[in-house]
Amino acid sequence: IMPLDYSTTNRTTKSRQYKEYVRGPLPLEWFQKASTISRTAGVVGLIIWRIAYQSKLWGYDSQRRTSGAIKVTNQNCMQWGVCGNSKNTALRLMEKAELIRLDTKRGRSPIVQIIDNELVGPIK
Repeated sequence: IMPLDYSTTNRTTKSRQYKEYVRGPLPLEWFQKASTISRTAGVVGLIIWRIAYQSKLWGYDSQRRTSGAIKVTNQNCMQWGVCGNSKNTALRLMEKAELIRLDTKRGRSPIVQIIDNELVGPIK
């Protein structure tokens, strides 16, 4: 039987904590544009933004329109169910859509820079 007074339920003072998560804020228009390219591009976009925040290449108060250089490895993508060929195809399509800058070298993981044109303010 559920108690009617929810203030008496046993609650822990510890808030919900996750080992892994995607940090935000994440630009909605950027992801909508990526998702219209393909489903894989949307997932690869999440991977890129996650790496950018983890590596502090993009911050809350950043007014930069591009991120720092982000290495997108096959290993990172495989954790999300994206194979290397799908990753490369999605990255090329995202570059055409001007969501990212892409630097590829044969036998190396691609290096990506996020382009976010939604930000308002001076470019730093």
